[in-house]
Amino acid sequence: MRYPIILHTDDHQQFGVTVPDLPGCFSAGDSIQHAIDNTHESILLCVEYRLAEGQPIPAPSEIVDMSEFYPEEGTAMLAYVDVDLDPILGPAKRINITLRPTILQTIDMRAKARGMNRSEYLAYAGTHFESPDSQTSLNKSGT
Repeated sequence: MRYPIILHTDDHQQFGVTVPDLPGCFSAGDSIQHAIDNTHESILLCVEYRLAEGQPIPAPSEIVDMSEFYPEEGTAMLAYVDVDLDPILGPAKRINITLRPTILQTIDMRAKARGMNRSEYLAYAGTHFESPDSQTSLNKSGT
């Protein structure tokens, strides 16, 4: 997974890092690269903790609103950290589902528009469709 991160510094020597998609996940380092390397480990620890606590693992955001991260002094930068969560989450499982052809065509079209394959798109849709705290959900009739 490719998580966006916000690096911030007041002196361009020490860098703090915030992971917007994982509340409470932060890191730091003596250089940009050191901060990014430390954040990789921090994300893994945050994901392990969330799993142990039965909390959902948020999917990475595509767009980050940096307006709340602009420091009064210093610099804020956006970067991304690639984290392989397979060792923690386990390998993907092959499943068999039944869909109407028109729905399958729509899924394939939307996946292609995002540069994804069908499985990636369905996983994305499944993790972005509703928040875990949502009071509403679809029933079988689609309402």
